[in-house]
Amino acid sequence: MTTEQTLKEYEELLVKRDQYYKEAASYQTVYISEFGELIDANFELKVACIKEKKTISYCRRRMNRGLAVDVARMQGEIEQEMTLYYTQLSEMKRETAAAKEAKTVSEYQYSRSKKIYRRLAKKLHPDINAKTATTETLKDLWNRIVIAYHKSDPEALAELEVLARAELEKLGDDGWEIAFDDIEERIERVEREINEILTTEPYTYRALLEDEEKKKAHRAELEEEHEDLTRYLAELRKTLEAMLAEGGAKLVMSV
Repeated sequence: MTTEQTLKEYEELLVKRDQYYKEAASYQTVYISEFGELIDANFELKVACIKEKKTISYCRRRMNRGLAVDVARMQGEIEQEMTLYYTQLSEMKRETAAAKEAKTVSEYQYSRSKKIYRRLAKKLHPDINAKTATTETLKDLWNRIVIAYHKSDPEALAELEVLARAELEKLGDDGWEIAFDDIEERIERVEREINEILTTEPYTYRALLEDEEKKKAHRAELEEEHEDLTRYLAELRKTLEAMLAEGGAKLVMSV
C-alpha cells in the first residue's frame, strides 16, 4: 500500500523525470541550432550519393542486358525511390530553422515555471490522478500545462493553475486520497526512465554543449565528414560518366 513517504518519493520522481525530459528537449534545440546546418548539409550530400549510386546501378543493369537507358524513365523511378530521403531532409531543415528561431528563456521564467508545474503535477499528473486520463476537461488542462511548462511560460501556467483548481473543486477532487498497490514498481519504472533519459541523446549533448573544446572538435568532425562526402559524390559521378562512355551506352528520352 501507499505510504505518505513512498507517495512523496513517487511524486518527486515524476516531476524530476518530466524536468529531465524538458532539459533533454532544450539540449536538442541548442545542439541543432549549433550544428544543424552542417548536419543537414552532410545529409543532403548523403542523399545525393545514394541517388548517384542508384543511377549507376540502374544504368549497369540496362547495359548488361544490352538495353538502352531511358533517361526520363530512369529519373522518374529513382526520384520515386528517393521520396523518403527528400522528406527526411525537409524535416531536418525545418527543425534546424525552428531551433535557430527558438528564444532563450530567463532563469526567472524557468524557476517560476518549475515551481508552478510541481504543484500542478502533484494534483493532475496522469500517473498520479487517473481521472486526468479519463476526464476530457482535466486531460485538456494537463496537455496545456505540459506545453506551457516546456515553453517555460510562468504566466500561462499561473492561469492554468487557477483553471485546474476550479475544475478539481467542481469534480470534488480537491483533496482526494491517493493509494497505489504497486507503488514500489511504479517508483522503479520511473527511476529506469530517468536513467534512460540521462544516459542517451539528446540529454548527453549537455557534456558537449558545455565544453567549448568539445564543440570545436565536433564541428571539425562534421566539416571533415562534409569534405569526405563531397569527394565521394564527385567520385561516383566520374564512375557513372566513365561507365557510360566505356560501355557505349545508348541514352534515349521517352516522350
